[in-house]
Amino acid sequence: MAFSSTKLIQSAVISAGLMLAGFSTANAAESGIYGNWITERIQGHKVHAKVQSTLDIAQDGKISGSGGCNRYMGGMEIKGDKVKVQPVGATLMACPPPMMQQDSKFHAALNLVTSWKLSKNKLILIDSKNREVLRLKRV
Repeated sequence: MAFSSTKLIQSAVISAGLMLAGFSTANAAESGIYGNWITERIQGHKVHAKVQSTLDIAQDGKISGSGGCNRYMGGMEIKGDKVKVQPVGATLMACPPPMMQQDSKFHAALNLVTSWKLSKNKLILIDSKNREVLRLKRV
């Protein structure tokens, strides 16, 4: 029984598809922490419904966003699942108390972060005692 060119082409297409699927999965895993996130929980507590604390993590490790009142920018050294937040600069605006409180709590929690993981499409930022300090969803 002769091997037809159609079978050969089908095999090549399937192999190429499997290879591409593997590459896209690897890239998704590698870029898991990168992107735009919005905070759902700080130190285990739900965030204020009308206040948004955001975290944007660029591929080069630069971070920026809003704590809920003030904009901030800085860096994050990322090595595998370990992270180290570099010094963060922020604006110094005055906002209503709920915004100021969440802003302060967000920045305090961000400074505690030493590692990260993804769980059910959420970014979980963890402190040195393996406690969840921030839970974020992708924007």
